[in-house]
Amino acid sequence: MSNELYDLSILSEMVYDDKDFMKELVGTFIEFAPIDAAELKEFADSQNWDETAKKAHKLKSSIRTIGVTSLTDLILEIEEDAKNERNLESILLKIATFLDILVRVLESLKKEPFLQ
Repeated sequence: MSNELYDLSILSEMVYDDKDFMKELVGTFIEFAPIDAAELKEFADSQNWDETAKKAHKLKSSIRTIGVTSLTDLILEIEEDAKNERNLESILLKIATFLDILVRVLESLKKEPFLQ
């Protein structure tokens, strides 16, 4: 399924339309993305830019794998800003936006028919 938040055809192609494997990968994303996102915010709040960049990198990989197109560019910006310690005045705002969109993504993913 595709919508403005994500495009599961990306994942489907990657796993040759194996619905069981898709279910496993999306389930893992639903379980762990909120934990990783909370840690991302904690690292940024404490101005630990190295760990912020590492956590953003981890999230970026998951986001790309699942096909969460609505977050791809934003998490890349967060990773690059933290890694290069630039635009630090706006990084917390970017993370807040990221978290808001992630909540919508997770709510929508949980309703996908193949997960039922």
